[in-house]
Amino acid sequence: MSNPNLNDFRARKQLIASALSAVGAIIVGLAASAAASAGEPQVAPAATAAGPAPTPAATQAADPAAAALREALTRLYPNTRFGDIQRSAIPGIWEVWMGNNVAYVNDEGRHFIFGHMYDMQTQTDLTAAKKEQVSLQTEAARPKVRFADLPLGDAIKVVRGNGQRKVAVFSDPHCPYCRKLEVELAKLDNVTIYTFLYPIESLHPEAAAVAQSIWCAKDKAAAWRQYMASGKEPKALRCDTPINRNVALASSSGIFGTPYMIFANGTQAPGAMPAAAIEQRLSSN
Repeated sequence: MSNPNLNDFRARKQLIASALSAVGAIIVGLAASAAASAGEPQVAPAATAAGPAPTPAATQAADPAAAALREALTRLYPNTRFGDIQRSAIPGIWEVWMGNNVAYVNDEGRHFIFGHMYDMQTQTDLTAAKKEQVSLQTEAARPKVRFADLPLGDAIKVVRGNGQRKVAVFSDPHCPYCRKLEVELAKLDNVTIYTFLYPIESLHPEAAAVAQSIWCAKDKAAAWRQYMASGKEPKALRCDTPINRNVALASSSGIFGTPYMIFANGTQAPGAMPAAAIEQRLSSN
């Protein structure tokens, strides 16, 4: 006969392990003061997408600690546009929005935890609801670029099956979420994928050189696939590339973060998505 208390303990343990796995927290320590003293450009810890409007002055006056943190973050990471900043459910930890990306930050603004915050007592994802709201607000305010207007010759083209369904992806070779998306895209069939190399220099200073080598490879698609799967540096090559045009196109279209997908049916989606969700987008009219 099974022990109910033991089963309950195992169930709780499994629930906590699943939640921690979903969070996938990444703590990033940035030596900002050292970079500033050396006169080096500082690297932003997350995508610089335009997000919700900054906290109003009245709100900051009501919570001077939030205003102080915003000032510190702006000084430490001048290449990042910070949106809403508010206290999280954990004392001493702040919820900081950068476009569609959220981080949980300590009072000093040095350490960032990326992921979702869970209340295990109520089994509630405290991040999901607001993340969806912010995504919708950002999407509604974002200038659009139509798939039909994209310069597809400036993208890496991959055809699977009959290739009838089409999607364009703006992707940075050093973006971890872009690598996650590549895993999901590999599960699709009967699709044509156009990958626009879009290295975001403020986040990944070395990504442009990698993107250039990938574009200049004899087999662009194979070089891209291999690098995103293994992270192995491609052979350094030089040639004429469309990368600067891609960066300009993304900027003029309001695409400030990667990955970003534009579907031939007119829909668009920021961030990585599971294959099932991409299938739904591809199949909709």
